[in-house]
Amino acid sequence: MSLWGTLSHLQMIFLPIILKLNLQLSTIINTKLNEGSASATKNKDISPKVLIEKFIGLLDGDGYFDIGSQKQYNKNRKNNPKSTIRIRLGINLQFKDKELLEFFKNRLGTGKIDYSKSKEQFRLILYKKDILKVIYPYLQKNNIEFLTYNRRKQYFLFKYILENDIKHWESLNLEEINNLFIKSNKQLYFSDIINLPYFKNWLVGFTIAEGSFHIKSNGRAHYSIVQSKHENSQIIKAIHYFIKGPEYLNHQIKPSLWEESEKIYRISFSSKKDLLLIIEFFENNKLLGLKKLQFDNWKSFIISKNNIKNSAPNVILSKVSNNNFLNNSHINNNKSNE
Repeated sequence: MSLWGTLSHLQMIFLPIILKLNLQLSTIINTKLNEGSASATKNKDISPKVLIEKFIGLLDGDGYFDIGSQKQYNKNRKNNPKSTIRIRLGINLQFKDKELLEFFKNRLGTGKIDYSKSKEQFRLILYKKDILKVIYPYLQKNNIEFLTYNRRKQYFLFKYILENDIKHWESLNLEEINNLFIKSNKQLYFSDIINLPYFKNWLVGFTIAEGSFHIKSNGRAHYSIVQSKHENSQIIKAIHYFIKGPEYLNHQIKPSLWEESEKIYRISFSSKKDLLLIIEFFENNKLLGLKKLQFDNWKSFIISKNNIKNSAPNVILSKVSNNNFLNNSHINNNKSNE
């Protein structure tokens, strides 16, 4: 039986999702959203390796290193002590995705969750001791890198402070450190990214942060990811190549302009062939939290309505000379170590 035939006979679980559908569907979604959020995160079988690699992808998309000065106070006004350095790693998610943050906190065995009423968001915070306990050793031991430009820059500052044993904010020359980063930061091309051994798990985490499973008003299903900055364009190209395959080796994705001439790189997949590959990939490489719920309902809509257009366009591309060869290119049927 074909993959389409197999998927058509799967028993679907209709859980809440935020889709771009009509008002009636969105109303149903909102009333049921909280009912299934916990079930999408309770995956006790996920291995520590897969867990932390997905977590790194999530950090790359929605996380941040909060590094700044921490003022010290002294009752003796004549003595003005130097500021120490505040180091934290955080992830902010909407309040409905609190269970996902709790899942990571419990599985990683560290961190703290707080709530921002003004933003209606929960935040998972890892302090310096938490980072040194869990994240940093794993990154070092397994030679894992952050892929987005901002996260690479933040992590470089973190390592510089750590490796040079810098205790006070006044001792940092941020301009010099920034110049060092520019000189040492290697350019990761899409061929490098797609061949990383942790790429699939990273992509799952990155999709949780930045991916979108949506349906337009005309009933057409899409999977899309957007990134800003030219430095992140190779990430978008890697994801595009991963889904489209070797015949798209010699294409580049053109940016569009956003506010203040910011370059935006977007890929959107809607053809039957591509969506079936995407469904298969995320069936074998599980999403977590609300994004898992969104994917499940997006998939159910597609299959129940048989609503994939055979000839739907993906992205507008132009050819460019590039004869690089990739070893691990296209999505295959092998399951990841879930």
